[in-house]
Amino acid sequence: MIRAEYLRFMQTLQGPSTTDSVRRIANIVSYHLEELTPLSTHQGQRIRKMVDLSHANWEGAPTHIPPIPDDSAAPEIQLSRLKTMTVGPFRGFAQQEEFDLNSRLVLVYGPNGTGKSSFCEALEYALLGNVAEAESKRFRDQNEYLKNAHVNAFTAPVVVSEDEQGSDISVTANESAYRFCFVEKNRIDSFSRIAAQAPARQTELIATLFGLESFTSFTRNFTSEISSQYIDLQGKEALLLAQKQQSLQGAQQQIQSSSAELHRIAEEEQRLANSFRAGTSFEQMKVELSGNDHTPGLIQQLEVELQHPTPLKSGLSKGAIEAMGNEAASMISELRIKQQKLVDSSHQVSFKQLYEAVVQVQQSSSDACPACKTPLQQVVVNPYMHAGQELTKLQDLAALQQGVIQLKQSVLQNLFNISQTLNTCLKFFSQGNPLKPFEIVNAQPELTWWDSLLRQLPDNYTAWQHLVSQVEQLEASDKKAEEALRLKGEKQNELNRLRDLARQVTVLETQMQTVTNNTLASQRVIDNFQIDNAQLIESVEAEKAVIVKNQEIVAAYAAFVQKLTSYSNSLPAQLVADLGEQVVRLYNSFNRNDVQSELLADVKLPLAQNQRLRIAFQSKPEQFFDALHVLSEGHVRCLGLAILLAKNLKEQAPLLIFDDPVNAIDDDHRESIRRTLFADHFFMAKQVVLTCHGEEFFKDIQNLLSVADIRESKLLSFLPRLGEQHIRVDYNCAPRNYILAATTHIERNEVREALAKSRQALEALTKDKIWKYVHRHGDGNLSIKLRSSTEPIALRNLTEQLRSKIGRAEFTDPNKNAIYDPIDTLLGINRGSREWRYLNKGTHEEFDRAEFDRGTVTDIVSALVGLDEALG
Repeated sequence: MIRAEYLRFMQTLQGPSTTDSVRRIANIVSYHLEELTPLSTHQGQRIRKMVDLSHANWEGAPTHIPPIPDDSAAPEIQLSRLKTMTVGPFRGFAQQEEFDLNSRLVLVYGPNGTGKSSFCEALEYALLGNVAEAESKRFRDQNEYLKNAHVNAFTAPVVVSEDEQGSDISVTANESAYRFCFVEKNRIDSFSRIAAQAPARQTELIATLFGLESFTSFTRNFTSEISSQYIDLQGKEALLLAQKQQSLQGAQQQIQSSSAELHRIAEEEQRLANSFRAGTSFEQMKVELSGNDHTPGLIQQLEVELQHPTPLKSGLSKGAIEAMGNEAASMISELRIKQQKLVDSSHQVSFKQLYEAVVQVQQSSSDACPACKTPLQQVVVNPYMHAGQELTKLQDLAALQQGVIQLKQSVLQNLFNISQTLNTCLKFFSQGNPLKPFEIVNAQPELTWWDSLLRQLPDNYTAWQHLVSQVEQLEASDKKAEEALRLKGEKQNELNRLRDLARQVTVLETQMQTVTNNTLASQRVIDNFQIDNAQLIESVEAEKAVIVKNQEIVAAYAAFVQKLTSYSNSLPAQLVADLGEQVVRLYNSFNRNDVQSELLADVKLPLAQNQRLRIAFQSKPEQFFDALHVLSEGHVRCLGLAILLAKNLKEQAPLLIFDDPVNAIDDDHRESIRRTLFADHFFMAKQVVLTCHGEEFFKDIQNLLSVADIRESKLLSFLPRLGEQHIRVDYNCAPRNYILAATTHIERNEVREALAKSRQALEALTKDKIWKYVHRHGDGNLSIKLRSSTEPIALRNLTEQLRSKIGRAEFTDPNKNAIYDPIDTLLGINRGSREWRYLNKGTHEEFDRAEFDRGTVTDIVSALVGLDEALG
């Protein structure tokens, strides 16, 4: 892409307004394009390389512009249709595959990752001679990107096409002739992303859409001029001589100023030593700070001490564990008292449960006693009223039960906290700890665990006493750790202070060394001036010719960059010139279901820097809006696609190759875009190659077209890989066109499957084609009765309504019988037959179903074929 566009730019340099020097620069860039492309303005990478190349090639660079190579010029023989493509090894193709593309429509389906992009990249390489994706991913050697990684080999794809006279020809890559055949989903994505960013980036829209980002980036990485930082324009030797001529006086002044500087440095050294310790010399301070061969310095000693690890803290306290113990003992005592009360009231609990059960069965047996079924009018005591009264009396018992539950939860939480403290003690005192048998891991301690803590162990202490004692020890250890941390902080502060002193020592020593070197250098200048000047004067004379050449290079480079930048900036305007009307037509076709006020009346594409992409709606054709401000992301994508397709039409590209439009367009516009591509007049004269990963989209395209169109189309299916290293292709994939599938099934005597496809076909025809046909030639308003809001429209009811509309005398289509008769044939089949019940409602799996009548199903399929032919 970059080379092809650059060669087109070079043709603009052939006129008399361009100097020979500029053409030299242009040719140098052309010869070394691959070296220059990856270099940017960062740290002067590109400009440094340009200076080196200009110096090395200036005399040998030609001053004429070579013509565009034959493979980039317009081809003498125009291709009409691709017929075959042989590909592999190439990208995902580990071995050779041959594709039959000899059809106006080539539809390719396959899930993501099955090789569709490799298929499209093979077409791109065969037609354009390059793959844009390799360029965008910074592959300097495109063959590395294109070769199959498993076999480590690459063979250029071979495409055979048919010319306008019907003869077979081998396609020669021609980027200029075929670049507008491709619609890249990634470019539409980038177009919509830029639309969501700052308005200032709108000037990049068209360049992004047509894949010019790489060329634009290549252009921008040329700085506008070569500064003296990168090329000698005055003469280094001449400047050096002039400097040396002035340096005699300067050297003497340097010696005088150096003496005062040395005195200042000595005072700074003593001040710094006194800040370290009063009465210490600068040299003694350096030894104490940094040490010597025998003794480490204070800085090193502190660094070693600070490397010792700080003891860990437990965070425990004796007061906290004792408080938890007291609280646990108190709550457990209270819990056991309440639990005993519940035990003492066990008979009341039983009665409470009984009364509750009686109340619960009242709704199911409200007129009789739940136990004996005696009617309530005959019982002595109403059991439901009695149960309710007794439950009221037992409210205190319920409160006691709830209190026991809540208190037990609090006790268990307290015991859990104590167990965590015990586990912490075990982490710090892991060897021979008497608390080890009481460790709780990933479990909730119970009351028995608490009781065990209070029992006396063989050492005459309880586990609780050990726990409190260990917590007390850890609390004391925490205090020591805090003291150690405080001391470590003090040492760190002291280390920082000493390091700062050492840094200042280094600064002063550096200053001293610099002053000393300057003094010695100045003295040498004075002593050796005459000897040095003799050789320098000769060099000054020799470099004059180099300076003249460098100045010519700088001037030529600046003019070259100005012309290249101007060309790059003008490219978007050249690409979209005279596309406005076609863009509006295509955009409105994509949005045919929108209200009239949302359709476009005009579009003004950006033709110059800082211009906006502006649109006017049909409701207000005189008022223009910023398109990226008022359009949704889906409509922005439609606009980008409309621009690309308009360019394809304007350039009369013989092909339209669209890789996975499902990713490039949103759900709301897919139907209209399908109709624009396959049903409207726009692309009827072109071969269309389309890939998609959406099976529904693949199916919808085929059912939009007629059976005849699908029979003549090439349908390919890329299959998921099952561990192979090679792309799997189904060259005879099952058609998704319902009528064609039904015809195939009936030919194979697969009656049930033929009927299933017939239902889908009839549903698609009535709702998508026949209803629209009726609306176009007559009254398309139907009156259909539904039993509920969720009930689907009965297919027979819909078909009968449409037949009735077509059969009316006022229906305007003179050829309506071609559609009426197949519908009448379909409806002439008994509506109560198994076949029509199937068509009307679909079928569910049933055993022992009576067989479908093959003759009836054949009539249904034949009628559908006739409808399809009549509807085109």
